[in-house]
Amino acid sequence: MTESSLRRDVRDDRGPVIVTGGQTGVDTYAARAALRAGLRVHLIFPAGLRQEDGPLTPSRRRALAGAAVHELGEPSFRYRTWTCVYVSDAVLLLDPAGGSGCRETARAARLLGRPLLSPGPGALTAELAADWLAETRAQVVLVAGCRASVLARAGQSHGLRPQLAAFVAAVRQRRDALGQIVPPGARERGAGG
Repeated sequence: MTESSLRRDVRDDRGPVIVTGGQTGVDTYAARAALRAGLRVHLIFPAGLRQEDGPLTPSRRRALAGAAVHELGEPSFRYRTWTCVYVSDAVLLLDPAGGSGCRETARAARLLGRPLLSPGPGALTAELAADWLAETRAQVVLVAGCRASVLARAGQSHGLRPQLAAFVAAVRQRRDALGQIVPPGARERGAGG
């Protein structure tokens, strides 16, 4: 799959759409929260469906059921990061632990001209998210952040879930306000890849 066809595939879904890089930590937390809220989710993995601790396991894949799974031809996490930013309109970056992947995401957003929201630890609220979504008018939002091992080392694993829930609530509220309701069964459409 080329990046341009991937971008078209992601945009074929009625927005807003959440994109993540499929990594452990923030990516997975965001994908699960968005799926629970009934939002469309696209996971973009490096070749081999790589995560920090190996390939995506069957149990992890089941936990992400309903998301469209895309596998790139390159095994590089850096390449995956840049592809995720490329297919998105805007980037939410949660980096409470100073991860190197987060620095690369911010760099890609800056160089590709994507609006970047990177609130400090605990600062992401539904109101901030709603204002940012209205300002950027983003239909495809990359939610990125630290992988699980970086969060654990920094003792930051638990505080992110409420922030992601607030963000997802703001995305869903925007979707509903714009009348972009996902038809029944649409979540399952891309579940297999």
